[in-house]
Order: sequence, then structure tokens, then C-alpha cells
Amino acid sequence: MVLCLLALPVFLVLGLFSLKYRLLARDALECLFKTVTLRKCQSGLDDRIRAQITGKILRFSPKAAAIVYRHYMVLSWILLAVFVWSAYESGFGAYNYIYYGNCNGPESTGFCLLDPGGEYTGTSDADVDVQKETVYPEFQEDDPIVGYPDANLTIIEFGCYACPYTKKAEPIIQEVIEYYKGKVNVQFKTFVIPRHEQSYRAALAANCAAAQMKYAEYHDALFEQQENLSNDTFKKIAQTIGLGMDDFDECMLNEKYKSEIDADTLAGMHAGVVGTPTFFVNRQKIVGPKPFRTFKTIINEELENV
Repeated sequence: MVLCLLALPVFLVLGLFSLKYRLLARDALECLFKTVTLRKCQSGLDDRIRAQITGKILRFSPKAAAIVYRHYMVLSWILLAVFVWSAYESGFGAYNYIYYGNCNGPESTGFCLLDPGGEYTGTSDADVDVQKETVYPEFQEDDPIVGYPDANLTIIEFGCYACPYTKKAEPIIQEVIEYYKGKVNVQFKTFVIPRHEQSYRAALAANCAAAQMKYAEYHDALFEQQENLSNDTFKKIAQTIGLGMDDFDECMLNEKYKSEIDADTLAGMHAGVVGTPTFFVNRQKIVGPKPFRTFKTIINEELENV
């Protein structure tokens, strides 16, 4: 019966192309039906499968064939256990992908068979040591936000303006803000990635723009110009959006907001951030540019508790 159960899905698939396997699938179904209704299976399919398997092995190793023939029932149960475990893992991965956009859940950045291109898996890794005790980030009144200021829920994002994965997440964040208009906003905290050459300077420029109440415009422009970030680019953006250039130049020269940028990066490290982007919806963490449905599932859960 065990071999019939294992062989049935294979025979069903192969039966789409061959009459021979359709007949075998019918025998397997009949055998399983009789077994579960406490009747004896008379098709002899188990014995035929065992004979065919051991016959093939016999060509290469008579000793191995003898072992398989004598212990085929034990081996069948082992294969059944592996089959059930594999089916469970596949189902669990499919569930995670449907709801979170990754086979391994919302926090995962690992490989997903359903998403082999890695569309929703990447982050820019930071070479940092994370403390064992997690200190979850909190909303800061003096940090700029994107979206309605008095929203019920604030998503805290640790991102890097020079990180391509942070940029990839931007359209999703805009979709979240639009969908939950008035209910959800985002507070962007700069998390400096040293291997991205302009990571710190871009963060400094954004803070200098925030001091002149032009944060949102400068934030968006930095991602639009991500491939060309430089001191000249920072100045051109400032001129384009109408910043006072004397104040902006002085702010950049004196690195006025260095301590704030360092504090945001440190807060991220305390929260367990090891790459950008990383999002916190209260105490639920989302790593990488996940699809909208991932945010929607978690946001809905948190809004119910507001």
C-alpha cells in the first residue's frame, strides 16, 4: 500500500501522456481505496513495483538489490515520510509566498524557488555586529515623515539612499501610503552602508533639506538620481527644489547632522538591522523590498490593535 501511495502522484502526472501510466494510476487508486475500506488489495501493484525497482538495481549491484528486496517495506515508509515532509514544506513555502512574497516568511532574504529572480529578496548588507537584545525603534517627533503626519500607524524604515534595494522598495512604500491614506505614514531613518560611497553624504544632504522643510522633495530626488550621486548632484537637487543654497552649503560643509545620522544608524543596529531596507511595523520586521501584499497583511494586523 505504501508504494502505491508514493507512486500514485507520479503515475497521475505521467498518465497525462501515456495510457500505460493511466492504467497504473487506476490500479494504485483501486488499491488505496480497498485498503482504506479495510479490504485486501488484489492488484499486486506493490509487488510489481518492488520487482521492477529491484530488477533495475540488480543490473548494477546484486547485493544492493537483495537489500532493497528484503527491506522494501521499511524503505517505503522512509520514502513516504520524506514525501509527506516535502509536501508540507512546499505547502508552507507557497503559503508564505502568497501572503508575504517570499517562501520563508516576511523577514527572509533567502532564495525562494517561486521567486528565483530574487525580485523581493535582496538587501544591501552592512558589515555590523548586532547586539543580542533587540531594542525596537520608536517614532521620533523631530525626524521627518512621509505621508499624513497624524496617521494611526507609523512604519519605521531603515534605508540607504545609495542602496538599490532601498530604491526598489520606494514604489511599494508609496503604494502603502496611498492605499492607507491618513492611516499609515513612514519615518525614514538613514542607515549608512559604508561600502556605498555616497551613503553618508546623501543622508547628510537629505537632513539639510529637511531643515528647510523640503525633505520629501529631496528624498524622492535622491532616489531618482541614485546612479549619479555626488556632491554636484546634491547641489543640483537643492537648486532644483528651491533650497537656500548658502544655508545648504554651510550645512553640508559643517556636517551639521552627522550626530543624528550616526544615532539613526546605531538605532538600526540595536534593532537588529543588518541590511537595507528594513522596515518595522510596530514590532513586526520586514526585510527587503517585499511586495505590497506583505505590508498589507502585517499593517492590517497592527491597525486592528490601534
